[in-house]
Amino acid sequence: MNRYFLFVIALFISFSSFSQTYEELVSKSLDYIEANEYAAAEATLKEALRKEPANQGNILLLSNLGTIQRKQGKVQEALISYNSALSKYPKAVFALQNRAALFCEIDSLQAAKRDYTLILAIDEDNIDALYSRGLIHMTEKNWLAAEDDFEHVLKVAPNNIQAQSSLAFLLKTKGDWSGAEEKYTDLIYKYKSQPVFYINRAECYIQLKKLSRAKDDLNKAKELGYDDPLLYILRGQLYLQQFDKLSAKQDFQKAQELGADATLIKEYLLKCK
Repeated sequence: MNRYFLFVIALFISFSSFSQTYEELVSKSLDYIEANEYAAAEATLKEALRKEPANQGNILLLSNLGTIQRKQGKVQEALISYNSALSKYPKAVFALQNRAALFCEIDSLQAAKRDYTLILAIDEDNIDALYSRGLIHMTEKNWLAAEDDFEHVLKVAPNNIQAQSSLAFLLKTKGDWSGAEEKYTDLIYKYKSQPVFYINRAECYIQLKKLSRAKDDLNKAKELGYDDPLLYILRGQLYLQQFDKLSAKQDFQKAQELGADATLIKEYLLKCK
C-alpha cells in the first residue's frame, strides 16, 4: 500500500512538471534562484530546455544554467552550458562575460582574456571587459596593455573608481612612487573615507622618505577602521627608517598575529636586532 502511494505521488509530480509551460518553468526557476535553491533551479531550467529545445530564449536559459552550476561548484557542467549557449549565439556578450568569469575563477586567464577580447570586438567600450582584461595584463606584467585598458575605461566612465585605483596601483608596481602618490592623493580628495587609499599613499611616502606624511596616513587609515597586517608592516618599516627598532619589532609581531606571511615577518624581524 505504501509503495503504491509513493508511486502515485511520483507520477503526479512527473505529470505536474510535464503539464507546466515553458514560460511557467522559466518563472519557477527564477523563484528558486531568488530563494538560493540552486539544485531545484537547475532541474527546472533543464526541464524548460527539454520542453522547447528550439526556443530563441534558450541562450539566456543556458547562460543562467551555467551560472547556477558555478554556484554549486559544478565547473565542468557550467562550462558545457556556456559553450552550448555560445555555439548557437557566438556574439552573446552576456554569455561571453559569464564564461570569462568562470575561466578567471579556475585560473584559466588566457582563455578569459580571449573571451574579453571577443567582447571588445563586439562592444569596444564594454567597461567590465576592459577592466577585467586590464587586470589579466597586470598579472602578465604587461604594464602598457594594462594601462591602455584602464585609460579606456576612464574615457567611457571618468569616475570609475576601480580603474582609477588600478592605475595608481600600476604606477606603484612599476616603482613610480611619485606618480602613484599623486594618483592616490587625487583618489583621497574624491573618496576621503576609503582607508585603503591612505595605506597605499603611506607606502609611497615611505619609499619617498616622507616619513611624517606616511605616519599621518597610517594613523588616518587606522582611524577609519583599517586593521590589516599591511598597516603594521608599513608602520614597522617607517619605525626602522627612524631607527626605532623596538617599535618596529612590536608592529611586525602584530602583523604576524593578524596573519601576515611568517617568512616575510622573519626577514623584517632580523632587521630589528
